[in-house]
Amino acid sequence: MPAMISSPFSANAAPLLGDPKESVMGPPQTESLSRGRRSVGEPGKYWQQNSTIKIAMYEYEMDSPYVLAVKKAAGHWLPHINLKFEFVSGEEGDVRITQNLLNESDGRSAIGIDALNTPWSPTMSLPGNHLASDFDVTVMHEFGHMLGAHHAHQHPDAKIPWSMPRLEKLFTRQELQDNFLALPKDSRYEQLPYDANSVMHYSINANWTERSWEQPSPCKLSDGDIAWAKKAYPRASGDTLSDLPSHVELHPTPDRPTRLKVPRSKPRAADSDCTRR
Repeated sequence: MPAMISSPFSANAAPLLGDPKESVMGPPQTESLSRGRRSVGEPGKYWQQNSTIKIAMYEYEMDSPYVLAVKKAAGHWLPHINLKFEFVSGEEGDVRITQNLLNESDGRSAIGIDALNTPWSPTMSLPGNHLASDFDVTVMHEFGHMLGAHHAHQHPDAKIPWSMPRLEKLFTRQELQDNFLALPKDSRYEQLPYDANSVMHYSINANWTERSWEQPSPCKLSDGDIAWAKKAYPRASGDTLSDLPSHVELHPTPDRPTRLKVPRSKPRAADSDCTRR
């Protein structure tokens, strides 16, 4: 299983899905994004512009309440980008989603096109309870990673007063590196002004910090998230695409069972995105 969140995938060379010439992997992007309050992005891992991302959900029925809830939450990104999401049942897709097998409240995801590196493994896991109050924001957070965004709280200018002795008792060093510690000031990242309201920001527990510093959980895409999405995947001028896809307004009911096939490879504990701990 590749490393998740702010870590790159495993370095071993793995084949892309299908013909590499027809891959949705876009070329490295070097053009700077305009400045504003938004998430930290990694342009080299953005998907090809105006492409359709095939999202496989391991043996879920596409009209199950769980899948409809995932589509509804993920759909909040769609009005602001030029990509489309195609959800399919099974394990063949550019992105492959399973329920979190380790902790039902957590989510995790590969960053952008890193998902193409390991077509045999899940690239995203989501909480198992789609009726939980924080399910939507967790899905939006993980789909932000899938689109190429890193954690907002890992911005070098966030300067969160982490209590390292406390965190080191709760998380492994790799988990801290991947999910908490500041990203380097590196040309790979588009590090624009820190956005504390971003859906890519963790809710910060006062027990994790010095001086009881805390940050509440976001509940929706921030203005900065929307600005980042529009710059990362700009829609054509005059695009008349509906602001919300039809499935966003659906209110699923528990009328059909949800089936999940356990994938061949379980996500590793070190891959955990600690958003909802």
